[in-house]
Amino acid sequence: IAQMERELKAERTAAGRAAAKARGRTGGRPRTAPDKLEEARILYLHSDRTATEVCHTVGIGRRTLFSYLAHVKRQELTLS
Repeated sequence: IAQMERELKAERTAAGRAAAKARGRTGGRPRTAPDKLEEARILYLHSDRTATEVCHTVGIGRRTLFSYLAHVKRQELTLS
């Protein structure tokens, strides 16, 4: 019985996702705007503000900032 309930739940979940996709909904967290990330990067690298201050000013999280900085650094290394 438990296995049948799991299968029914999985079917309903899949149907719900398909219905949401048909309505144009994809799910997940919204992405941070690239201009916000670039603004934070420039502020962090070219001012004497801390990462926390920059993130508070721009409205992003510290983890997001440092992930973006690492991403930019990786891109620079692959382009070199």
